[in-house]
Amino acid sequence: MSAEALEDARAMPPVAHRLERPVEQWEQNGRAKQRVAGLLHGLPTGFVVFHDIGLPKPSRATVDHLVIGPRNVWAVTTELFDEPVVHGRGRNADTLWSGKTPLRTVLDAADWEASALSTLLGHQVEPVVCLVAPSLPEPAFDFHGIRICRPEALTRQVATSTADFVDVASVTEAVERTFGSEPASATALPTLRTVVPPSGPGAYVVPPRRRSFGARLHAIRRRPAVRAAAAIAVVAVLVALLPAIVDVWTSVADEGADRITAAIDDRASETAVPVLVDPVVGAPTPVGYELTCGGPAAGWDATWVWPGELPEGVVGYTIRTRSNGGPPMLHTLMPWSDPADAPPAVVVADPSTTTVLTDFRSADGRIVGTTAAPMFPPDETC
Repeated sequence: MSAEALEDARAMPPVAHRLERPVEQWEQNGRAKQRVAGLLHGLPTGFVVFHDIGLPKPSRATVDHLVIGPRNVWAVTTELFDEPVVHGRGRNADTLWSGKTPLRTVLDAADWEASALSTLLGHQVEPVVCLVAPSLPEPAFDFHGIRICRPEALTRQVATSTADFVDVASVTEAVERTFGSEPASATALPTLRTVVPPSGPGAYVVPPRRRSFGARLHAIRRRPAVRAAAAIAVVAVLVALLPAIVDVWTSVADEGADRITAAIDDRASETAVPVLVDPVVGAPTPVGYELTCGGPAAGWDATWVWPGELPEGVVGYTIRTRSNGGPPMLHTLMPWSDPADAPPAVVVADPSTTTVLTDFRSADGRIVGTTAAPMFPPDETC
């Protein structure tokens, strides 16, 4: 270090020394996110990109980038690391590492943010983590259901997805309505119901998912020599223990059968959700809804209607919908307990195949009752 630089360092206050590195890290993270945003702006017509989507309170999470394409919707998280990213080993095999820093928190946050967006938008959102680091195990790979990639491979990952068809205009409108956000100005407008075929060799070929440690262990177990040795060992143990097994079985067979039956009955009673019944009114009133046309080919907008006074022991409602016999989709992150604070509206493609599930929540968050009511489309067409 030169004498002039040493003098400058001595003149710097101690607090500035401590703050210099965090500020530098923050600036580097900002540049990394700007770089990823620039790459996403290069996607072809048919894709819409949003930046910095803030999730509703009480969450303070912000989704770095949301990409809506003709075949999938992606929540992109950008993270910067100074050291190479590697797979953990032994007890640490369940996460990725950058030096001594585990990426478990980053991956869990990305997965949770994608799940929250799926609930709010009424459409499946997939997580993808874009890592800016000296090196990755592969340019793009799957890790516990989350897509990991370098910035250079990001646009190929989102452009070559082969998931189900996405109505880009409808999902874009849902994002604008739910979060008050606008698409990035440099992004091309979507072409409704147009699939954008990726060009170049290997189009629509996604790199194979990296097998987890459990999958690799399962493959080892399937080897003929390993299976034969395991079978011989099991037979030897059974022969040695056979007399004791016969004695024990004879004495406790009836008692064991009774215990198994009782356990099954108890489990069934625990998982069953009772439906509340008011002795005066009858069955509890489910959450109502109003359907309005969202525009040609955009589906129906469903706004929620407060059902009335909360039954005794219930502090709020949570709302789910099921369409075409598929899995239920949750539309409330927190129980709806204030009539004036209705949950966000959702887009319903076909009300005639949709059922509204109203869950009645107690003060400790348990579901103490559920009602199911089919949706009825309005008389007019949309």
